[in-house]
Amino acid sequence: MLVLDLHIPDLPGLKILEAMREHGINTKTVVLSGENDLSAVAPILNLGAYDYIGKPFQVPQLVTSVANALSAFQLEAQNASLAAEAAETTSLYEFLLNASPDLVYLLDAEGRFEFTNHQLDNVFDVDYERLAGEPWQALFAGHDTLVEQLNCHINEMRTGMRATLGEAFSYVTNVGTRHTLELSSRGVYEGRDADHNGTFVGTYGVIRDVTESHRTRQQLTQSQQKFYSLFIDSPDAVFIARIDDGAIVERNPNFLAICSVMGVDDDSSDRFLWNESFSRREFVAGLEANPEHYDAVLEHHIQGELRFFEVRARALLLEGERCMLASIRDRTHERRAEQDRLQLQQQLQQAARMEAIGQVAGGIAHDFNNILASIIGYAELVLNARERLNEGQVNSYLDEVVTAGHRARDLISQMLTFTRAQRGETQAADITRTISDVSRMLHAAIPKTIVVDTDFADDLPPVMVDPIQIQQIIINLLVNARDAITGNGRIGIRVAACEETFVCHTCGEAVEPGGVVISVSDTGHGIAPDLLDKVFEMYFTTRAPDQGTGFGLWMINNLVHEHHGHLTVESTVGVGTTFRIVLPPASALPDTAEIHSVPAPKMNGRIVVVDDEVSVANFIGEVLRDKGYPTVVFTESPLALEYLKANIDNVAVLLTDGSMPAISGLELVEQIKAVRASLPVIYITAYTQSTDADMLTKLGVNTYLQKPFSIEAMLEAVAEHTNTQVEATGV
Repeated sequence: MLVLDLHIPDLPGLKILEAMREHGINTKTVVLSGENDLSAVAPILNLGAYDYIGKPFQVPQLVTSVANALSAFQLEAQNASLAAEAAETTSLYEFLLNASPDLVYLLDAEGRFEFTNHQLDNVFDVDYERLAGEPWQALFAGHDTLVEQLNCHINEMRTGMRATLGEAFSYVTNVGTRHTLELSSRGVYEGRDADHNGTFVGTYGVIRDVTESHRTRQQLTQSQQKFYSLFIDSPDAVFIARIDDGAIVERNPNFLAICSVMGVDDDSSDRFLWNESFSRREFVAGLEANPEHYDAVLEHHIQGELRFFEVRARALLLEGERCMLASIRDRTHERRAEQDRLQLQQQLQQAARMEAIGQVAGGIAHDFNNILASIIGYAELVLNARERLNEGQVNSYLDEVVTAGHRARDLISQMLTFTRAQRGETQAADITRTISDVSRMLHAAIPKTIVVDTDFADDLPPVMVDPIQIQQIIINLLVNARDAITGNGRIGIRVAACEETFVCHTCGEAVEPGGVVISVSDTGHGIAPDLLDKVFEMYFTTRAPDQGTGFGLWMINNLVHEHHGHLTVESTVGVGTTFRIVLPPASALPDTAEIHSVPAPKMNGRIVVVDDEVSVANFIGEVLRDKGYPTVVFTESPLALEYLKANIDNVAVLLTDGSMPAISGLELVEQIKAVRASLPVIYITAYTQSTDADMLTKLGVNTYLQKPFSIEAMLEAVAEHTNTQVEATGV
């Protein structure tokens, strides 16, 4: 405080008071002055002086005035501090309320709004500034049913456990958006005593928009229900197992059914699933590499039956532990169905082969008759004119007989291979030679009114194919081309390097240049545009019911893609059709083995020849004896078996035919191998069945001679087993 004399030289007290007021100096001032005029006191008090004491004054009067001034200063300071604290608290509360996403309100005892924080503007279409003093129903204008529902909750009078807490209700905005809201409210009382008695002064409440959380909870609940339903009701066996030790965390009823099928009593672990066909370590390694999805097919022998179980899994973290969610499905019936489908496909392809061989039967008969005419003609010429023929002419005519015999052998071999049900091995092949053979064989089946043009490019790369299947494709295309032509016409066969890019007609894959393209074109009636996309479908045909099976082009499409090739078709009605097939190149053609000449034999023991065809048996015996081999010939297999058992130690090699009465070649080999397992056997057959070949391989027989065979081939086989080199006769 300040005790100030009014009359001070140079700076009067009034000037000091004016300066203090101007600079906002809040100091309690007691003014001392000898002025007794009361009119002079008013300006002093107006300038902020706390008290005025006239001179002369009593000391108690001064002390009292100073004490009162100090008390007033302290009281004002305390009030200012409390006001500042209250303002700060109010500011904090206002910040918290306005920052809250919830609508916070305060109602008076009559249910009228005293306060609201103006939240949920996107829900309630109201002017919050005008809500003050309005009844709470104004917030829900136009929602009478909702007002009735919330009547005892919005204007809540209860407190404690009985107050409204989390009351959910649905509210639809004026634009039709549905919100899920949650209300909590309680009554506010003043002067409540220990018995909770007091005066009700209003309601404090909070309205929260829980639309998203409610939707999320609902979706989570639905998801859990769906997952549980899928888990429990799945037709597959479903389980959750720990990755580290295989302990089962959860399982569905079908998992127990699988355990029962496999004869497993302990279903607490997944270890019963794994075996030598697929170990658990392999599966876990695959799952860790592909945690989103990994599957494997396991094989189990159950009650003498091989069954297939597919296990699909994904990794997940469950309560901090590495687990896998997996399903088991019995694929046995599907595997069998797939095998049946493949068998049916092979049967269809075999039927297509037989249809194709029927088409070329005339060509085969024509070629075979020409071969027979050559053999018979040159043989009769030697017989009838041998006395007047010189040695050179005889050798020339006999060479023609041998050459014709080789042609007959190749033709029969080709026909048998073409009609066999087994699929051949793919090999690097000269595609030009492959197609030339079949086009020549089919020549007799094409009318003279149709001209067949061929154009084969030079220096083409080899292709990796099964030659017989490629020939089957060409036969079907040529037969289709022939049938498309009425009267005169042309068929073109062109083989060239693929130098352009095109799109496969059936699979849609882009084919880059490279490889070999085979084109078969005709000048026939063509294919309508609406049928082009159907021609490769199974059973589709435009022929009469008795003129085709309807799966020729379907089979061609399958075989081409099995060889990793592609095809296109272009056709114009009334002009003709062109099919193009592109096959990928192979690295190189296999080397042709050379036949080496061999010197006269040096061996111990005899060669035993067994063949029920007398002429063949004698022919083999004569060739072997001519080369110095001690040889015994049998035309009855029982006698041969008796001799072999009695002289087994003196037999060097056994040559036996496969198809014989009484005791077949396979049975003969089986019985002799039981006596002497190391005996070399050369198996001779006109056509080896795959079952015989498998059995002979198990018996240790790996050398075969296919009838008709050359003398060189037979001598090479004998020399291989006698460890000698035999010189070929050149016959």
